[in-house]
Amino acid sequence: MTLPFDKNLSHLGWEEVKKRQLHRLPLADEWIDIVQMKPGHSVLDIGPGPGVFTIRYAEAVGDTGRITVLEKSREAIEYLVKYVSLLNFQIRVLIGDAEKTDLTGLSPFHIIMLTDILHHTDSPTKLLKNIYENIPQKNTRVLISEFDPTSKGKFGPPLDKRLGDEYLLEIVKNIGFTVISSNKQLFEHYYIVIEK
Repeated sequence: MTLPFDKNLSHLGWEEVKKRQLHRLPLADEWIDIVQMKPGHSVLDIGPGPGVFTIRYAEAVGDTGRITVLEKSREAIEYLVKYVSLLNFQIRVLIGDAEKTDLTGLSPFHIIMLTDILHHTDSPTKLLKNIYENIPQKNTRVLISEFDPTSKGKFGPPLDKRLGDEYLLEIVKNIGFTVISSNKQLFEHYYIVIEK
């Protein structure tokens, strides 16, 4: 029996979400390569959930880099903080809704990661517009990665709850972003890299 899809993942629990992220960890390595994440970079990870991908980004930016996470679920933050503290990484954790949070007060970012998050939002357009209007520096790369609705549906949310790449490409272009690249990925994903 398939459980109903819930945008806030309350039906799964964070330990189960962590297991699913661990299964898809090769995607994080691909994302790091795609956005050319390097030691010393400052990265904003929006909606990290339990933080499996966040840890991989922290490894990529090293001691000289900075990871900031923005998560709206208090339960996810509690889980993430416990998980991160065991691994001894320096990660700044902020609670807030990326559709509304003013990003200008945060430090400038080389990269913003939006991985497997837009299908959980109330309004992908509002979130992307908020990022566009509040990016502290113009050459910040934004990586969007989502589950592909044209795939078989073996991983992730139901096919009818997924956001297509053409749909998101139209949104980002209408907002004013420049599309740098896009392509299909493993685990029924696609990615889009954009800049202001």
